[in-house]
Amino acid sequence: MQNFGGNLIFQPKHFYKPKTEEEVLEILNKHKKGKIRAVGSFHAWSDAVLSEDVLIDLTRLNKVDIDQDSNGDSWVNAGGGCVLKRLTNILNKKGLTMPALGAIQRQTIAGTISTGTHGSGNNSISHHIQEIRMAAYDKNGQAKIYEIKEGDELRAARCSVGCMGVILSVKFKCPKEYWVEEKTTLLKNISDVLKGEKEYPLQQFGLIPFRWEYFAYQRRVTQSIPEGINSFRMALLKAVDFFATEILTHSVIKVLAVFSDRGSKGGAIKWFYKDFIASLVNQRTVAYKSITALTLHTSHHDAFQHLEMEVFIPENHITRAAEFIRWTASVFSGESDLPENVVSDIKRVGMHEKLLSYKGHYIHHYPFFFRRIFPDDTLISMTSGDQIYYSVSFFVYLPPDQRERFYTYADFMAELLNKLFDARLHWGKYFPLTNKEIDHLYPRLAEFRQICRSVDPDGVFVNEFAQIIMGF
Repeated sequence: MQNFGGNLIFQPKHFYKPKTEEEVLEILNKHKKGKIRAVGSFHAWSDAVLSEDVLIDLTRLNKVDIDQDSNGDSWVNAGGGCVLKRLTNILNKKGLTMPALGAIQRQTIAGTISTGTHGSGNNSISHHIQEIRMAAYDKNGQAKIYEIKEGDELRAARCSVGCMGVILSVKFKCPKEYWVEEKTTLLKNISDVLKGEKEYPLQQFGLIPFRWEYFAYQRRVTQSIPEGINSFRMALLKAVDFFATEILTHSVIKVLAVFSDRGSKGGAIKWFYKDFIASLVNQRTVAYKSITALTLHTSHHDAFQHLEMEVFIPENHITRAAEFIRWTASVFSGESDLPENVVSDIKRVGMHEKLLSYKGHYIHHYPFFFRRIFPDDTLISMTSGDQIYYSVSFFVYLPPDQRERFYTYADFMAELLNKLFDARLHWGKYFPLTNKEIDHLYPRLAEFRQICRSVDPDGVFVNEFAQIIMGF
């Protein structure tokens, strides 16, 4: 079996694709002395999914029911294996949408909440889940179904990274569909970008390597289509965005990335970002329904195999962290030396000599993407707690067998940002840290482990990832 990114290849001894909850319970009882993991779309890049024993594919558990309560609010019950694309299509036909939405719709809802998937300018999807049906074990090691509706058990189940059991279904309230207006603009520095958040609370933005300027997708909810935006123009702009920005641009980047990685010193990729990329940042305004708008610029995703590491920086550190991302990428590419204030902080955490040893080692070939996420009411999602975080994504579009230098770069950045800014890493993406480095960042992680043990006394759902990273 192989995941989307091509970095995980494994073969479990037993593979199941149950159609009913009863079948799931039978599987759990049959393998109650073994090790079990559940999988949805094989989208994740981390080792969280790995199982050498039992793997359960949830995709047949995909029933969707929509009800309305006495207050007129709409609620959806979605099977754990329901893919977001199918779920959002069903909701759209009812004039509804998701309470939050990540950039990718190929994930299952169980995988989405298990790893704290998020968008920008909102909490993660996990935060909005109100009920979870989960198959796990009782104190005697017999499989049973738990209906989790409140308290710390719900906070744990909202983002459990597969350690609490098999998610059968989830329930959450669905808002009415709404429109999102988006304006794309090029900005000189991060302070100008952040100033725009009050007017554009849904915005996300990217740092352009080697040009070192920012492009922002300035987004806000709108009650009507902006003046001058008609349906034909929107359809045309969407087509241009897909074929020019998503397909053509990413094709060029992938070719230049491979060329740069093979010893060209990055001249082509640096030229592309320094001198050419600005022409692709169209100063235009569009408006789409929320489901389209919030996934508009990731429609290329399935067409280009890649891998991602995503770090989460507390809001009060994001400006400084962006500066370190810029300068360390420059050093890795062999392009420049560090300013004194950056040097002093890197020396303070004992990583300056290591950074210098990597000068010219790796040429980063993709923009760094930033998204703002509000606090989650969970125990261990990446934005659990009481503060706002910015996620920063590090992408690599090189083939799996050519990513060694990227891994060196990503390992360094994860360690540096963790030491300097208490950066957390996305549970479902490339994760080069260990429990020793991240345990103190999650004050309720020990409590989470205890709740997991209460429904899994023999550690059936605990794999090597859970042991090394999560401290089981």
